Amino acid sequence: MRSIRWQVGWLAVAVAMPAGAIELAVRDAVTGAPLQARVESDGASYLADGRVRAYAIALPARVHVEADAHRALDVTLADDGMATTILLDPLEEPAAYTRLARRAEAMPHARWLQGYARDAADGHALAGVRIEVEGRHTASDADGYFELELDPVDDDGTAGGRTVVHAHANGRDDIERDGLARIAGVQRLLLAFGGDTPARGMVELGARDRRDGSVGAPDAAKAPVVRAPVPPIDAALAPALTPPATIRVGYADAACTQSCCTGACTHSCVLPLETYVRRGLDSEWIASWNTQSLRAGSVAYRSYGAWRVAHPINANFDICSSACCQVNDAGTAANTDAAIARTPGIVLTRNGSEAASAEYSAENNSWDDPGDGLACSNNDLSCGNGFAGSPANGWPCLADAVGTGHGCFGHGRGMSQWGTQRWAIDASARRWPWIVDHYYNDNANANGAGTGQRTAVMTSPLSLSAVTVVPSTTPAGATVQLSATAHNAAGAAHAHLLVGASLHRSGGAYIDDPAGDAPSSLPPGDTAVARAFHIPAATPAGAYDVLLSLYLDVDENGAIGTGDMPLALVTATAAITIGGNDRIFADGFEASP
Repeated sequence: MRSIRWQVGWLAVAVAMPAGAIELAVRDAVTGAPLQARVESDGASYLADGRVRAYAIALPARVHVEADAHRALDVTLADDGMATTILLDPLEEPAAYTRLARRAEAMPHARWLQGYARDAADGHALAGVRIEVEGRHTASDADGYFELELDPVDDDGTAGGRTVVHAHANGRDDIERDGLARIAGVQRLLLAFGGDTPARGMVELGARDRRDGSVGAPDAAKAPVVRAPVPPIDAALAPALTPPATIRVGYADAACTQSCCTGACTHSCVLPLETYVRRGLDSEWIASWNTQSLRAGSVAYRSYGAWRVAHPINANFDICSSACCQVNDAGTAANTDAAIARTPGIVLTRNGSEAASAEYSAENNSWDDPGDGLACSNNDLSCGNGFAGSPANGWPCLADAVGTGHGCFGHGRGMSQWGTQRWAIDASARRWPWIVDHYYNDNANANGAGTGQRTAVMTSPLSLSAVTVVPSTTPAGATVQLSATAHNAAGAAHAHLLVGASLHRSGGAYIDDPAGDAPSSLPPGDTAVARAFHIPAATPAGAYDVLLSLYLDVDENGAIGTGDMPLALVTATAAITIGGNDRIFADGFEASP
């Protein structure tokens, strides 16, 4: 990143400002630390930091925000009269977070709370803050960092156990956060003292706390349903769709820690979309659930947020942060972070041009148990026990055996949160693409439940272009080098990809080289990818098309197979001439018999 040289342009709050000027602050999205950031707009540069200050930027405006050791953001600021905090992702996760996450992997029942204590008004670190949970104590260090090992748990947290976090800082009001889930693994919390951050607050968990058990826009089911066009190569290829880079979230404080329902939100926080998913998935799903459930949930959570960017809930922000939208707060968890890192940028679509409103409920079974005390908001339970759906609202009945006997807790539309966990731990051990497809398109069953609103498909944030072959003319039996430019629009690294390739000419079979399928990791933006390709000695002479692809390694075995997810494909016509086996997706690049 270029070094930051500040131009004069910082205006104090007291300076008279033109109509449409903005109040903003810039902080680290992970630690809450204040950042010395440059905000550029129309050729002018402004110094911003962790405190909300006023800037004479005429609105609306498109601004570029950057800080050392952080990913820059381009943000649209609207003339909405609400102060804004911009959160920038650090280029590297805090070392303490990485260290503890690795330690927790080997200790399945252990439990930790870690995080940072900050001044709410400007984000500076608070040292010596005493944090107490369940009779255990720790104190924050000079950087505001704290870490507390708690009593281990023997289950996955589904029994409903919750706990309270107490924090004391000298000279400040104590703060309390009630409702932290008692689950195994590492949970993270940002504690902000003072300012407009309330001393008492709840840690919401959507799968349990939502009043009607549901997430989703009431008008979403009434939107016209248009199937995504079938990709020109093969229906197995995920259609390309660039997710929004940022999302505006309504909060109750400038520190972006306290969630609120739409009318109670007083502050707008601009987050990278992937950061938004990290700050929310652990607040909707239960972070100790099976990773396949969490990965499926990440797609639904990201898709609903992305849909809201295109359909804002009001002028001040795209979406609120409480259980009446999707829960989003300053907490994260190592387990959900790891799950999200397997699905970056993947959203659902019905029309191929924008993210789908991926509604979900806690329990979607079409049976209301009168004795469970749960609120069932589904107004059409005609599907019956063992089925999910709400036909009156455009969601046809879906056989969902794992829901049998569990009372409805939600609206019946889209994905069942608890259902994702049950499918993940079922004897069938379903992986996350199956779970997502099950709830949103009945696994492509166009003649059954895969109709109405149940027609969404997963998209890809990746693309390939500019294929080169070296050498471009070669004898059979030789090995060539294939390369291309890959573009990752996810806003986060795709670290679990495999580069596949095939050769083909009209009228002939596809020629594969599965031994050369190469692992690849793509940071955001453009990256060169390459792999070797061995041409079988018996390959007939002639000109061949080269097909290069990127697969997501869903089954995590390091080889491209039928269970993996094709995310990008490019064909270079007659790119290689060989002198002297079916379509690219027919066998998933596995070795021919």
